[in-house]
Amino acid sequence: MPRSGNPQDRIAASLARNGWFRRRPAELRHRLIEHMQVSSVETGRWLYDTGDEAHGLYGVLSGSVTTYVWLDNGENVPVNISGPGSIFGYAAQVLGGRRVTTAVARERSEILFIPQQALAAIAREQPSLWLHFAELATEQLTAAVRINAERARLSPHARLASRLHAYATVWDNGSDMAVLPLRQDELAELTGLSRKTVNGILRDFEKHGIVALGYREITVRDADGLARVVKTDAGSGPA
Repeated sequence: MPRSGNPQDRIAASLARNGWFRRRPAELRHRLIEHMQVSSVETGRWLYDTGDEAHGLYGVLSGSVTTYVWLDNGENVPVNISGPGSIFGYAAQVLGGRRVTTAVARERSEILFIPQQALAAIAREQPSLWLHFAELATEQLTAAVRINAERARLSPHARLASRLHAYATVWDNGSDMAVLPLRQDELAELTGLSRKTVNGILRDFEKHGIVALGYREITVRDADGLARVVKTDAGSGPA
């Protein structure tokens, strides 16, 4: 992971991927970046666990983090992968409560963190800070509800296409293609499909030129094609 250049410039460039962050007022963006701490973590490092007291806001500068939810039967289920530019851990922070998810680095990553004291200082200057975070929480809640509805109603092809399209936005590097550092077994868990089903669908997408499969990565070659699969939801793959 490259570390050259001004740290705040690197943070700003990474967070430019985040639609919510881009829409914030310039002064608020500057203050948040100014207080962000950067730390390197190894694969498997737990950032926080379910039930931990919230002590600040997290983000990803480089690498990625998997978010898990514990079920009543004791199963730890992955619900999302946060890539560069992602911001998370805000819900418990805004509510002043405890973490409702577990966050684990899925690879060696650079993690952003703003301590609670810094957020309180920014809020004293800009009381609207919590309203901005409430908007972020609403956006993420809407996304979670949408994913739940997709798992219930969309065909396997459309379900996988929707998740790949979302991640293509996260890992978009400005070119026509996005390289997603995702394994097929992870996609299976995230979409509620079997690994065999995911592999078959990906092979179908590859045959139609929508994706290219590599070792522990998937290259999205046609994001619009993924969107068309979701929109038409024919249930049998690309037309």
